[in-house]
Amino acid sequence: HSTQLVQRKMATIALVVVLILFVLDVYGSTSDDTCRERLDNLEKLLANLNEKFKNDQTDNTKVDVMFKIIQDENSYLKSRLKSLEEIVLTSNRRTEKLEAKIADLESSNWFLKSRLKTANTDYRLDKKYSSALLGNLKTNDSRKENTTTGSYTTNGNDMKIQHQTAMVKRKISQLENKPSISKERRPPTGIRSTSFPDGAAFSAYVSVYETDISKDFTIHFDTIITNIGNHYNKHTGAFTAPQHGVYVFTWNLYCNWGGYIYSQLVVNSNVVGTMFTSAEGATDIRSHTGIVVVKVNQGDIVFVRAHPTIGHSGNLYSHQDWRSSFNGWKLY
Repeated sequence: HSTQLVQRKMATIALVVVLILFVLDVYGSTSDDTCRERLDNLEKLLANLNEKFKNDQTDNTKVDVMFKIIQDENSYLKSRLKSLEEIVLTSNRRTEKLEAKIADLESSNWFLKSRLKTANTDYRLDKKYSSALLGNLKTNDSRKENTTTGSYTTNGNDMKIQHQTAMVKRKISQLENKPSISKERRPPTGIRSTSFPDGAAFSAYVSVYETDISKDFTIHFDTIITNIGNHYNKHTGAFTAPQHGVYVFTWNLYCNWGGYIYSQLVVNSNVVGTMFTSAEGATDIRSHTGIVVVKVNQGDIVFVRAHPTIGHSGNLYSHQDWRSSFNGWKLY
């Protein structure tokens, strides 16, 4: 635009000069010397204008170069910012996985400690039982020695006592040689079986009556019913896939009358399922259930959260007679 403006100014000046020369030539109002001086002045003026025009072109070129440099730097900064965002996102995913693994290890440690405590208790009970049996055996032996006569020392009674004595000795021998053999007790938090090396199934629910939720709130289903493979973490509310495959996940949420909740089922940071639980216009609690069949990779984290941008009305509710729950299992 500045170049066109200068060109228009120069054209206007040239037209004015031509008109002046024409008027001087027609009316002869000045002498030849005066006309020559004026022509010289006009030529100098045109030269100055040409020089200014060249300077303006040079300045415009410099501005264009600077603008190009700024554009290049802006593009570089944008690409760098995008790379940093990807790095941060990857780091957050790795941190979530590490936190989930730490929580799983803590849960496994607690489970092993409880198993060890149970085994020690059972061993003490078995030892006490064996001592009692041994005391009964000694009592029977002493009774046999002190009563060599009488009706109960017949051959039939002797054979019965010998048979009972042999059975007691075998029982004591079994208890002493295998103190770890005892009846397995089910952990209080539900089924935690290690007899399914390739299995993956869990079921958990919220034990708190009312949970104060917010946007992007990860729901912790803190009471475990089933956790085959121990891949669900009640502390984080997340399930870590042990293997690549196709999995089924369901979640059921309750809200109080007049309220509503937008929820999402998330794999890492990808939303694979959504649900709208609404009790608007109702006079009591309401619930909805979502189900998703999805292919996940080994190590992927699956959890349920409140919508990160859409608000909710009311809180999450759960009760022993109507539970907000989260379930999942490996299909194949």
